[in-house]
Amino acid sequence: MTFLHALILRCLDLINAERTVYSVYHLLAGKKSSQTIQDAHLYRLSHLFKTLPGLKRQQFDSYIKELYKKSYINLQEDTSKCIVTIEGKKAYSLYFDEREKFDYIHGWKFQDTSIQFWKRFTLLVQALSHINHSVNRYFPIQRDEEVFAWIRKFIGTYRGNRAHISKELYAELYKMFSTDFPEDPYYIVSRLSGFEMIGLTQKQVSEFFGLEEIESYFRFLNGLHFMIQTVIKEKSHFPILFTLTSDIYRHLPLTNSTIRTYNLLQQEYTIPQIAKMRNIKEGTVEDHIIEIALMDSQFSIEPFVERKQAVAILETAKELGQKKLKPIREKVKDSSYFQIRLVLAKAGEKM
Repeated sequence: MTFLHALILRCLDLINAERTVYSVYHLLAGKKSSQTIQDAHLYRLSHLFKTLPGLKRQQFDSYIKELYKKSYINLQEDTSKCIVTIEGKKAYSLYFDEREKFDYIHGWKFQDTSIQFWKRFTLLVQALSHINHSVNRYFPIQRDEEVFAWIRKFIGTYRGNRAHISKELYAELYKMFSTDFPEDPYYIVSRLSGFEMIGLTQKQVSEFFGLEEIESYFRFLNGLHFMIQTVIKEKSHFPILFTLTSDIYRHLPLTNSTIRTYNLLQQEYTIPQIAKMRNIKEGTVEDHIIEIALMDSQFSIEPFVERKQAVAILETAKELGQKKLKPIREKVKDSSYFQIRLVLAKAGEKM
């Protein structure tokens, strides 16, 4: 049993054959489709969204085959769905019971921010280290031109004394790592590069701690997400670190296209009107509305589904004990698939 075996098993168990095994793959890889976004919330898996953006489908398939060979899952005939066996449930439960939890990872809320934050943070540390040694020529640890330009602008327009940036950043990091940091700070610090010093790779860090590489990566991710959550909550205590996130973090992590639809909805345009104005399908607008309902607790769905109808859908879903759309629609015949998806989305992880 590896870390990824156990993680996939837990996800499959929560989905309980109501979706295909590939819904888990899309979730971990971070596919921003309306179905994946909704599934992430319906099955209480949004914290794992995009936590493995480099996961390949072929690699995922090999893990599914291994789980099947170990009798941890039973595949349903002629489908890509499966049920986790009693042995599988015991195996992944025991595996995670023996390990510290990852309390701060939340992929849907923070993963996009953390990816960009890490690029900026590592390049800033490297740049300041070389500035301190009066070295202007070096190979940047990040090759992203946008990140490079951002760091150059940040250092060039820094309001304080440029010579003090390193000391101020060090003070912020010391405060971050010396309080309630959930992991060993070495997961973060060891990967930083500077003057005549190259940070460790993820593989080297995992070997240092004697962990599987993916488990070590999740420890790193837990610490990184904790950093982002902390600087957002306490920005006055971490002004430099907060600046690294201030223009990329979104309180409502909506896709850009959904934001455009949301703005039009607030102007009271209808679904057909928005579809025509934006030259997109009405179904796409409906997907956007579902995404908004998932993210914004203040968003009202009453313009799209009557309260009585919403209650009937929810009661039916609870009665059936599942989140499949077709069985619910067979019971609540006057509801469309969009309305059912919308009601389930609004109920979210409370169901």
